[in-house]
Amino acid sequence: MFGLGFGEILLIAVVALVVLGPERLPKVARSAGLWVGRIQNFINNVKTELSQQAGVAEFRQARDSIEAAARSFEQDINANVHSIRGEVDALKRQLYEDEQQTETNSTPALAELSQDYYQPVRDALLLHRVSLRRQALQRRRDMRPKHSITPKLRVRRH
Repeated sequence: MFGLGFGEILLIAVVALVVLGPERLPKVARSAGLWVGRIQNFINNVKTELSQQAGVAEFRQARDSIEAAARSFEQDINANVHSIRGEVDALKRQLYEDEQQTETNSTPALAELSQDYYQPVRDALLLHRVSLRRQALQRRRDMRPKHSITPKLRVRRH
């Protein structure tokens, strides 16, 4: 730990033996050993705490980088959704204008006939909107094998 060699440790032991005497030397050596063990335990605890803090800092840095990437991805998605909605709205407006133009160009009876013709389709589109999850569940249910009724065996008694 301090770079003490065998000769230096031997010199310290001889001086301790002369100063303390043979009666008190084992008690002092035992207490010194306990103190050295406690100091080593404390140093090891500090080292593990520092390594844990370094690991926590690395996790925080990784978490922050992932959150930044997620935010930029979300912003890109929102920008794309916004542009697509704008295009859809423009197409809806153009479709509405085209329908209005065809209604004004055609006879009133033909416009009324076409409106009656398309009305059930429009109603069906509005009524039968089913989520993709529900559609997948329905397909899974349809793919299940149907349970067949197994005949019960009867025992004949003679």
